[in-house]
Amino acid sequence: MGHKMHQVTDKLNVSESVISKSTFNDVNMSKTSFRNANLSKALIDGVNMANTVFSDVNLSGVRFENVNMSNVAIKNANLAGMKINGVAVSDLFAAYTAAQNA
Repeated sequence: MGHKMHQVTDKLNVSESVISKSTFNDVNMSKTSFRNANLSKALIDGVNMANTVFSDVNLSGVRFENVNMSNVAIKNANLAGMKINGVAVSDLFAAYTAAQNA
């Protein structure tokens, strides 16, 4: 059975719960923390994640489509097999290194 919540401004703390197959629509979740959360096969669409930090996250097999990644910084990441617009990132780095050494 679904529960509807409207205009709630207090904090909602959920721990050790299963809320799979839930839908959050037109929800302000700014400054929300997700810790030890399983979001596998989640659909994240029409979401503003500006200035969000991802730390110790498994993004293997994830697809980013029609995303604005301006000013994104990637640090200490395993980029094996990663492609940008169909081009392997390892090839991009190799081309960059070759151009810098030319």
